Amino acid sequence: MKLLKPIAFLFTLFLLFSLGFFARDVLAGQSPDLLAFQRLTQPETAESSTPVETFETHFRNILAKHGESTTKEKLRYAAMTGLVASLGDPHTNFLEPKVNERFSTETSGNYSGIGARLQQDPLGAKIATVFKTGPAFSAGIQVGDIVTEVDEKPVAGKEVDQIVERILGDAGTPVKLGLIRTGHTGLKELIVIRQKVIIPTVEEKIVSNDIGYINVSGFSEPTPRQFETAVLEYDRMNPTGLIIDLRGNPGGLLNAAVEMLSLFVDEKPAVTINARGATDQSSSNPLSPSNSVTLKTLTGRAISNKYPIVILINEESASASEIFSGVMRDYKKATLIGDHTYGKASVQELHPLPEGASAKITIAKYLLPATGDISRRVDEDGGYLSGGLAPDIRVEIPRDGEFQLAIPGKDPQLDRAIQFIRQNQMN
Repeated sequence: MKLLKPIAFLFTLFLLFSLGFFARDVLAGQSPDLLAFQRLTQPETAESSTPVETFETHFRNILAKHGESTTKEKLRYAAMTGLVASLGDPHTNFLEPKVNERFSTETSGNYSGIGARLQQDPLGAKIATVFKTGPAFSAGIQVGDIVTEVDEKPVAGKEVDQIVERILGDAGTPVKLGLIRTGHTGLKELIVIRQKVIIPTVEEKIVSNDIGYINVSGFSEPTPRQFETAVLEYDRMNPTGLIIDLRGNPGGLLNAAVEMLSLFVDEKPAVTINARGATDQSSSNPLSPSNSVTLKTLTGRAISNKYPIVILINEESASASEIFSGVMRDYKKATLIGDHTYGKASVQELHPLPEGASAKITIAKYLLPATGDISRRVDEDGGYLSGGLAPDIRVEIPRDGEFQLAIPGKDPQLDRAIQFIRQNQMN
């Protein structure tokens, strides 16, 4: 009898604990969390859960507790984002389906739409750029127009990405846009027939009478052809000089940069790519020479330019921009003016994932022919310390004063490029 009293007490204590543990779930209108109770009442075994089992357990628990404020997709995407972020590599990223779709459009350089760039506006979306070869230009859409309706549905207050998604569609189909235009009373309505649009990444003009200017905003699949067209056109004019503006160019396709270099450098090493993770036992260098490949420029494509070339750069010039600029300088084909570049000396590979997502993973590091490694180095707060390409002539943009990109007299870096060409023109 004396033994039964402690047992009865312990049983009563266990019963009260169980009722208290489950009361929170019952009062909240949820099923009791049996898994959590099991973890508390069962001793740990020698065999611990695998990382996958642990993830699945927490995934189910979070979804059960916060199902109203999240979804399975959001949790999976957050998990993948955290997974790649743990690597500490800013260039290894998880791309959600919508982000991956935009990335694919940027690299392929084409899509089905109206041929315009939009930016956020309180009334809807403002037309920032109209491509001259696109259907928007043919339909009469102008820079500065504000899209307030898409197919007679108001878009004020919506994110610009949502508005763009409504405007995009299959080639050959119409979209009706309601526009507000300065100087026009009331709503202006235009019907645009969507077409396949090639995104222009190259823009050219003449600055200072006889000096050619080419702006390259990115390195996508169509860029080499667009760039070659512009270069050959100027070369036939025998200009005093040529300015290639890569400021703000984040890079893109490595092969595009090598193909563009072939217009100036004939069959020479452009970049050496060292595979990441390979180990050379005879060296402290983690990148083994046996896992490297050197890309060369093409044969018979180079022009015999007899005029100085200046490349404008800044800290937002990265990746393929740095390869193009660095190789041109290494072979004494161009002078760099502006500010130091970013210092992105790595190569990424895109791995498709379910549901249209992808993972962009760093797989290699590249070296320039003479300059070598340009990897960015930062302090503990992420501030720039070194790396990238240093300009031959450093010109800063003053914080005070009016600055307009690529406008002579209002762009100090462009003005210095023009001055340099005038001083070094070839007779």
